[in-house]
Amino acid sequence: MYTHEIQAPKRTGLLELIYQSQGSQFVIPVYQRNYTWTTGKEVKQFLVDLKEVLIGNYKRHFMGIMIYLDTPIDFSSRELSIVDGQQRLTTVFLLLYAVKELMLKNGQEKEAEALNNQYLINYSVNNNLKYKLKPLVADDTVYEKIVTGKLNEIVEKNSNIYKNYIYIRDFLEKESETYTLNDILMALNQLFIVCIPISQQDNPQKIFESINATGVKLTAADLIRNFLLMSLNSAQQDFLYKNYWKKLEELFSNDSKELEAFFRLYLAAKKRKLPNKNAVYATFVDWVKNDRATAKIEEIFEDIVNYAQYYDIIYKKDLNSVDSKLKDSIYEFRKIDSEMPAPLFLELYSLMECKKIAIEQLNEIIVLTNIYLMRRALCGLDTSDITRLFPSLLNDILNECRVDYSKLIECLKRYLINKNKGNSMEMPDDIRLYNSIINANMYTLKATRIFFDKLEHVDNPAPVDLSKLSIEHLMPQSPTKGWLDELHISEEIYQRNLHRLGNLTLASKIDNSKMQNKSWEYKNAILASTNHLKINEGILRKKGWSIDDIEERTKELIQQIQRLYPYFELNGESIVRYPIYIDSNGIVATGIFYEVDGSVEIEEGSQLNISFDNATNYPEIEDWREELLTDGIICKKEQGFYFAKNHITYPKTAHSTALSATASLILHGSRNGWKCWLVQSGKPIETDTNLRNKFSKSNESEDQM
Repeated sequence: MYTHEIQAPKRTGLLELIYQSQGSQFVIPVYQRNYTWTTGKEVKQFLVDLKEVLIGNYKRHFMGIMIYLDTPIDFSSRELSIVDGQQRLTTVFLLLYAVKELMLKNGQEKEAEALNNQYLINYSVNNNLKYKLKPLVADDTVYEKIVTGKLNEIVEKNSNIYKNYIYIRDFLEKESETYTLNDILMALNQLFIVCIPISQQDNPQKIFESINATGVKLTAADLIRNFLLMSLNSAQQDFLYKNYWKKLEELFSNDSKELEAFFRLYLAAKKRKLPNKNAVYATFVDWVKNDRATAKIEEIFEDIVNYAQYYDIIYKKDLNSVDSKLKDSIYEFRKIDSEMPAPLFLELYSLMECKKIAIEQLNEIIVLTNIYLMRRALCGLDTSDITRLFPSLLNDILNECRVDYSKLIECLKRYLINKNKGNSMEMPDDIRLYNSIINANMYTLKATRIFFDKLEHVDNPAPVDLSKLSIEHLMPQSPTKGWLDELHISEEIYQRNLHRLGNLTLASKIDNSKMQNKSWEYKNAILASTNHLKINEGILRKKGWSIDDIEERTKELIQQIQRLYPYFELNGESIVRYPIYIDSNGIVATGIFYEVDGSVEIEEGSQLNISFDNATNYPEIEDWREELLTDGIICKKEQGFYFAKNHITYPKTAHSTALSATASLILHGSRNGWKCWLVQSGKPIETDTNLRNKFSKSNESEDQM
């Protein structure tokens, strides 16, 4: 087999680098960032440095390093895949093509031909390697027009490639009044770089990660693209980029941050656990190497694109093109605007596509999730409590359903509602809903508007354009003497009732601005002029407006909430809970162990150990603690760290528990939760033989942090 001996790093001028690359093609891989240099910053500075050499202020000027993966194609040609330095190299080639254009314009045909043959093309090689630079796929079209001298055919004139080329050409044309084009090319060679050729044996992936760890941070999506494509040859990279990755960029508007967020949700669906934000890339690599070790690279790409399309249907696609059986539930879900259920929905959508569940089941799951989210939102419950709920919920229901999904809905109710009764993730029942809303400030809640919109549309034969409506206070926000005298109440009582649900309604934005703090008679007349609003039918019959009216209407609207978002649970199903605690070296924590799935809920007020000297040995625990601190789940006090609110942790695999993971989190290090967590008798939970038999010891290693 032909082997190519990799050269040692060397210092070289930019012109010399290209001159000595005969038979080689510089390739900007598709996993790299797009060409981002601009005329106002990087290109301008590049030309300033060139000008300093021209006028003699610099004899030589260092421009940085360039790292490339040197891959032999055959005995006479090589591919130099740029790992670092693509922006600079692309700009140099734009300058060379601008020089060529000016040479031809000046009638220097022989010089232009020499420049072309020695620096811009590989003479007498196949077409694939003809041009010395193969740019990013995204820049192909514009760059090709520059290469072939067809500037007049360029449509994408906002492209950085085009704008920078024109900027460079104009600069050269102006400087050529003082200096020859040969002077400019010779000056270019005084701008030097250090070239570092590498091979596959040098682990280019790790080199790429190290380089970008010190510069502008790549997103997890950028790193994932690199990880999937870097080890492939140029043709394979192009194929997978054009047929798969480009579809991802189109679905997410080429927004790397948005794509990174999708990958976090995608992995949550695959791993049944939401990865930490700073661990998306590491989790993806682990998933590919372990869970998908036997899969072909194209199969992985295809799966990612499929899930991205499911995400698009659920969150973004024009509703008119969404299946009619899902349209209403997805419409309401989009108004709630939550990404937390995405892992659940993505995986169930995949099951529907595989014909394992029916579309009616998926629709009911979305409807039930909407009810759950709306009831919590209307009660003003903290969303951070349910951040990691849905991947674990997915894990629970899929483990129970296995290959039989006929009881999918029952499983969802059991694990979402019955299991969470009484904890921080519960869905408020009718009593709690009433008590939470009856005197609450509902004006500031986004959920209030969603509820009003639904109330207006349900059973309404002539629905209105909701976008033209806004929330109006019936008793105005600014109390006037007339209103206070009419109601015979103090301003304190007025303010306590101002934002209650019964004092809020919908009105057109124009009418809202008209009513302001006017009298009830005036407001009622304005509302009557738009009596097609169903929500205002009862209000229009009122001759006056009082605190009693607000009380009565609040109760009526709570009943409507209970009707539109009905409480659901699996009757007769109870979830067994075991109170447990840790008491070790002054650290005290309490929790609940759930027999149904092995999860552990750490209770508010529980302590965390901070007296240890081996933090670097357990980076996962450190990252976990940092994220909980950021999310406000744990807090720092003078005495140490405490849980500021209840926090539930789910097992990583079926038939295992979260006992060891939570014990490791609390006590730090690698802990056996069966021994650390105690039951009410003061004995370790492992002494309960029924529980220990249910959760096999063979899975204990998977339960460790």
